[in-house]
Amino acid sequence: MQITHKGAADTRRRPSVATIVSWNIENLAPRVAEGASEPLAWLVERLDSPEIVCMQEIRVRPEDELLVERMRAALPGYACHFSLCRDKANVTFRGGRMYGVVTYTHRRLGSAAQTTFDWDREGRLVATELEERGLAVVNVYAVNGTSKPYWDHDLGRFEGDRHAFKRRFIERLTHACEGLRARGLDLVLIGDWNISRTRLDTYPRLRTEAPHALARRLFNEVFMPTIDLVDVFRHLHPDERKYTWFNRRAPPGALDAARVDFALVTEPLLPRIVEADILDAQEYRHGSDHAPIFVSLRV
Repeated sequence: MQITHKGAADTRRRPSVATIVSWNIENLAPRVAEGASEPLAWLVERLDSPEIVCMQEIRVRPEDELLVERMRAALPGYACHFSLCRDKANVTFRGGRMYGVVTYTHRRLGSAAQTTFDWDREGRLVATELEERGLAVVNVYAVNGTSKPYWDHDLGRFEGDRHAFKRRFIERLTHACEGLRARGLDLVLIGDWNISRTRLDTYPRLRTEAPHALARRLFNEVFMPTIDLVDVFRHLHPDERKYTWFNRRAPPGALDAARVDFALVTEPLLPRIVEADILDAQEYRHGSDHAPIFVSLRV
């Protein structure tokens, strides 16, 4: 674990309630390009300018220096924390422009420190610590398990597939969260988890093939209890069917969708939760196959 950036504090207009929005934007670059028709600041304004914005699948590489600088400056008044894909062995599609996460925190929340993780070569995880608030917001873009072979950098050879890599990612995330909790921080883990937790979270069917079933069982029965996590949307809406991912290849009029984006909070935060929901209307997606989600809590 390494602290790589600390933002300056801004004590003006400290909010009593903070809203965290998460969205798999499916390519940030067009939103921060010069002359963009729908720039990032415009999109965030349409989301009511939340205190924290977490985005996944931003597809910006470390060597895209101009894009990185534009990303940093895209939201005036916000600090920018990110992790980008640097895995040249496993990520060759689109010239390596894959994955990546970015978190923007408004400076009125106070100082914020970024934590990234050396083992996260695909840029799937960044933790933003609001230490004076006793809170860490962990932006997650979890692995999508497939049968594609995975190059293990530690072993220097192909070892297993991306189903196994998905399980290993969650194990490492567990250890990272235990480290944050040991420092007295409550956690909000939010993002695209690439997993549906129950049959209620998918339509028309839940994938029950062995690798998916195993990943789901480990997620529900090991990962969440170990960190003492609660699925906020399902806690507030126990029977509601809403989805965050929509299959573009579905026939016209047919629904193929799943709730794979969600917020998990450590149980002591539950009394501070004000609201959580999914912005599933088409107008909020802006070309992505994912809908934004949000959670509001007293800070």
